[in-house]
Amino acid sequence: MYLKLIKWNVTRVAVSVMSLVFLLAGQAFADVAVVANKGIGVDSITAKEAKKVWLGKSKSLAGTGVKLADLLPGNASRDHFYSTVVKKSEKKLKAYWAKIVFAGKGTPPKAFASDAEVISWVASTPGAVGYVDSAAADDSVKVLMISK
Repeated sequence: MYLKLIKWNVTRVAVSVMSLVFLLAGQAFADVAVVANKGIGVDSITAKEAKKVWLGKSKSLAGTGVKLADLLPGNASRDHFYSTVVKKSEKKLKAYWAKIVFAGKGTPPKAFASDAEVISWVASTPGAVGYVDSAAADDSVKVLMISK
């Protein structure tokens, strides 16, 4: 009787843990959309172009100077964007920007706490480009790229 009860509880806990793992994995791997102010003169960019822009190696898209939006460290969309598009870990990214700022060659993107803040700022700022969870992109901005 006790063995049956223990087995039932272990199975219940295992199912709960597996459900949580799948839920978290789904959130960690959500698609990320690179979004731009509607006035920007391009309709799409490649991952290579996005990488150059976010590392400050390219300061314009189609002749329009860009202003970049970023999400704060720890955000799942940020983690996905920097690991798959920019190809830098948080540690390497921090060291990269420290070097660039110290040399007086640039400043890191403006950081926002949420997708909604990025969308609002990009929509209202000429030349602005950012990235958000693809589900957050709306018709107030132009989607330039989706990273899966």
